[in-house]
Amino acid sequence: MIAELNLDQSVRETVMKFPGEVVGIRFSISHDWNGDPAIFFRVLLSDAASRQGTLADITGRVAGELFDLPQISESEYTPYFYFRSKAEQDKLKDPEWQ
Repeated sequence: MIAELNLDQSVRETVMKFPGEVVGIRFSISHDWNGDPAIFFRVLLSDAASRQGTLADITGRVAGELFDLPQISESEYTPYFYFRSKAEQDKLKDPEWQ
């Protein structure tokens, strides 16, 4: 079982590694479509980081950092990553991304 408090702190520290690129990261712990334990990361990117020329790089680096967290890499949970730009979130106003 993932200790959510420890994971929350690690996720906050991950956000600080990407100033100007990552606005915030939220997560939820549940099961995937197959019923296996999963953690779903919702990564909110700055509009600049979401541009076509930088998007693949930043998503790969952020996913790599999160995947390497001991709470993830040493657990039975499968991580899933979803990315959204700040402008997209401003339009959608999805509370799960706030």
